[in-house]
Amino acid sequence: MDGARLLSNNKITGLRNGSFLGLSLLEKLDLRNNVISTVQPGAFLGLGELKRLDLSNNRIGCLTSETFQGLPKLLRLNISGNIFSSLQPGVFDELPALKLVDFGTEFLTCDCRLRWLPSWARNHSLQLSERTLCAYPSALHAQALGGLQEAQLRCEGALELHTHYLIPSRRQVVFQGDRLPFQCSASYLGNDTRIHWYHNRAPVDSDEQAGILLAESLIHDCTIITSELTLSHIGVGASGEWECSVSTVQGNTSKKVEIVVLEISASYCPAERVANNRGDFRWPRTLAGITAYQSCLQYPFTSVPLSGGTPGTQASRLCDRAGRWEPGDYSHCLYTNDITRVLYTFVLMPINASNALTLAHQLRVYTAEAASFSDMMDVVYVAQMIQKFLGYVDQIKELVEVMVDMASNLMLVDEHLLWLAQREDKACSGIVGALERIGGAVLSPHAQHISVNSRNVALEAYLIKPHSYVGLTCTAFQRREAGVPGARPIGLGQNPSPELEPLADQQLRFRCTTGRPNISLSSFHIKNSVALASIQLPPSLFSSLPASLASPVSPDCTLQLLVFRNGRLFRSHGNTSRPGAVGPGKRRGVATPVIFAGTSGCGVGNLTEPVAISLRHWAEGAEPVAAWWSQEGPGGAGGWSSEGCQLRSSQPNVSSLHCQHLGNVAVLMELSAFPREVGASGAGLHPVVYPCTALLLLCLFSTIITYILNHSSIHVSRKGWHMLLNLCFHMAMTSAVFAGGITLTNYQMVCQAVGITLHYSSLSTLLWMGVKARVLHKELTWRAPPPQEGDSAPPAPRPMLRFYLIAGGIPLIICGITAAVNIHNYRDHSPYCWLVWRPSLGAFYIPVALILLITWIYFLCAGLHLRGPLAQSSKGVTSRVSLDQGEELRGSTRLRSSGPLLSDSGSLLATGSAGVVTPGPPEDGDGLYSPGVQLGALVTTHFLYLAMWACGALAVSQRWLPRVVCSCLYGVAASALGLFVFTHHCARRRDVGAPWRAGRPGPRRSASRDNLKGALEKESQRRSYPLNTASLNGAPKGGKYEDITLAGAEAAGGGCMKTGLWKSETTV
Repeated sequence: MDGARLLSNNKITGLRNGSFLGLSLLEKLDLRNNVISTVQPGAFLGLGELKRLDLSNNRIGCLTSETFQGLPKLLRLNISGNIFSSLQPGVFDELPALKLVDFGTEFLTCDCRLRWLPSWARNHSLQLSERTLCAYPSALHAQALGGLQEAQLRCEGALELHTHYLIPSRRQVVFQGDRLPFQCSASYLGNDTRIHWYHNRAPVDSDEQAGILLAESLIHDCTIITSELTLSHIGVGASGEWECSVSTVQGNTSKKVEIVVLEISASYCPAERVANNRGDFRWPRTLAGITAYQSCLQYPFTSVPLSGGTPGTQASRLCDRAGRWEPGDYSHCLYTNDITRVLYTFVLMPINASNALTLAHQLRVYTAEAASFSDMMDVVYVAQMIQKFLGYVDQIKELVEVMVDMASNLMLVDEHLLWLAQREDKACSGIVGALERIGGAVLSPHAQHISVNSRNVALEAYLIKPHSYVGLTCTAFQRREAGVPGARPIGLGQNPSPELEPLADQQLRFRCTTGRPNISLSSFHIKNSVALASIQLPPSLFSSLPASLASPVSPDCTLQLLVFRNGRLFRSHGNTSRPGAVGPGKRRGVATPVIFAGTSGCGVGNLTEPVAISLRHWAEGAEPVAAWWSQEGPGGAGGWSSEGCQLRSSQPNVSSLHCQHLGNVAVLMELSAFPREVGASGAGLHPVVYPCTALLLLCLFSTIITYILNHSSIHVSRKGWHMLLNLCFHMAMTSAVFAGGITLTNYQMVCQAVGITLHYSSLSTLLWMGVKARVLHKELTWRAPPPQEGDSAPPAPRPMLRFYLIAGGIPLIICGITAAVNIHNYRDHSPYCWLVWRPSLGAFYIPVALILLITWIYFLCAGLHLRGPLAQSSKGVTSRVSLDQGEELRGSTRLRSSGPLLSDSGSLLATGSAGVVTPGPPEDGDGLYSPGVQLGALVTTHFLYLAMWACGALAVSQRWLPRVVCSCLYGVAASALGLFVFTHHCARRRDVGAPWRAGRPGPRRSASRDNLKGALEKESQRRSYPLNTASLNGAPKGGKYEDITLAGAEAAGGGCMKTGLWKSETTV
């Protein structure tokens, strides 16, 4: 028993000096799985024969050479599973016979502090166990210490600590005067390990008067160093970040915690909703001094990386101490707009000579839809890409055309967005600057000329020799508008409106000639073309150059010219061309094209002769001023200046000016109205649209009001009355919202409401027509069932709710889903308020196609039935029953007759009712509401509405001549639709005209009961009356049906019977 001693799993906490005296013959000692944390020097004295010692899985942190005194014959030592991270040099000096050691721990750090061990082990024939694995640093994790080279054991790179924590670790919200303790603990790596405290990056020292108590750092078991900081009396100034920093010779690392100190009467920031290009954020009511966080909108299928975060991170916003919200940080959130997200992706992509042209072509595709840009960041990102491409034009000449095209497309963006982009990142100035430097980057002795044309920008550049320069005159022109026969030359006072978006064959071009020819914009000599601007550079342009440059061997110079169709890219913070800058209704802005001339590779001094420029006006105004664009404008963003330029003459459509320097030149004027591009944001419709829409609305509302006020005298079924009023109302809604709001794109919420309303009313109108077509088809094909014995009362009428659920509920569901998926589906399709193309396929055009298909099938079936033999055989006898089972005619509860008036045919359009036409003599009816006429009226209304809708859509989406033609066709269709509905349902109906002439809700005449009863008997013998499904056949004499009949006859006027209520065999 004296050979081994097993003391494992005994909860031993420490070993004192002389703990094993008297066990001199002991060879094996097992102390594993205890809680030993302290081993005093001399603890193993008296164990001279001990060969194996197991101290694994304890809490030993401090080990020195004195720890193992008295073990001269120890061969194996296991100290793994303890808490030390390193071993001091010489720790095994008292173990001369040691052959195998295992000291792997979960904190073992293999750095320069263990560099002594491999060489010591080799010198003393010591073997390191294969289970002694490194835990830190991460580069050596899980590698055996015995297999490492000394060069791998180094103290470099970021500092890695196995233990480092701060208590409390999360944000603390405390009140003024509270007490708050902090505790910071970290790995102890040696005597150079220190802990320092910082408040808002300022060092913190102990200050009892300020309530800051800083205790000295404590070292636990040679492994952990701890520092405590106590704030005994917290003041408002204690708010902010408190940082615990651990410093060693290798580096520093820190932990931070935010403290928010609330005053006794704390303020709050109110709940607020913020909608921006990163999403819709709802900030809750928040205590002053606290930063609130909101999750970003998730895009599960996007792969766009974020700067500073990953998709799905948070936006933050601080509520300051005064209870006011500060601007939020939304930079970690993705853009909500699809185009903006894609353009942002382009900016993040690396560009090189191999992919620059491909990226440029892809980006140009997106800028082709620049008119629909809705975010200033769209312009900013495209401008950044254009400036990046400039660095590769010397290698890839094809980039020049793509860059000019993109700049031209950006001139279609809304003016206010361009102004915002200029204020945000000087985007417009960056685009202009990039274009101005193209010539100097591209031209070389092998490529001495470049010319690029586009819709809104033209570029011309030459490589010239200053000593041989004799002057240059260039004219910017475009083709006349195509498709206008007999186009005449533009004379004095006529305006070609170059501000309007040109067609594909109306690109800007330059025509340059050497010398100083006399060129007039009004008499430009190229056929079917109009000159917009001209510039004449004098022969003395380079005469002021230094003598070194004027020599015959002087370097070549690049002379570049640019022309911009308008001044949209010339915007600054203080630019007077910003809307509303001067006063109500007037502002000074660019009224002509902007032309540029500049040199590269050689300087131009003070000009001895001025540069002569002529510019055509595209807008009317007053007080013209010659101006040039200075890059040193307000805020460094550039601005217009009149210094050095002088207006020589100004005619109604052309201005001439002289400038003493090169640059961008234009004419500014006080503009009373700024013309917009055709179809641009906020542009009105053609004037013919408004009076024709007003006529349509007048007819529709007249019909609606007539049927509401005179419903008691108009013979119309309950079903037909509802259908007619709903159809007229939804047609009126569609036309009114179209004319009044289709172009209100400057107001986002209003535009979205217009788009949703048009979407709903268009679908609902077509569905009401489809329902009417279905009911008309049912009337023509339905047969009354034979009467059943015992039927004493008519069945209850079927509810109208089913029609409202179809014609009103289905559009509401479609519009609701479309808006819920993305409300911007109703805004982004500038220049009009309607659905964007892709969502409109599934949300509008496909449903409309299905509705039209079903409606036309009903039309076809009804038409074929009218022409069939069954319809011909029944002609002259009875018409089909039109009322649903149990349905009464619209009117008073008492039955009325119509005399020679038309009986209620049940037509869905003819009278807006459902009834039965009883043939009679020609003098009793004019046959206007026969089934064939009813079907024709419904088809006419249907196709007039489709024509009006289609022409209206083309009127806002087309340009130039097609726009005018479609607007006129819309007016014709709208007027025809309104007049047809009013005439067919009101003017030609005798039961509608009677109340109009009488000036009261309907005529009422009295007669004697006996005479009316006799007349009723005669009429029943003469005619055969079709019976409603609620048949009175077989009713007993003197019963309630007789009373009803007599009461109805008593109320009739002119002694004539209302048809369609009794069969001929009915006994009265």
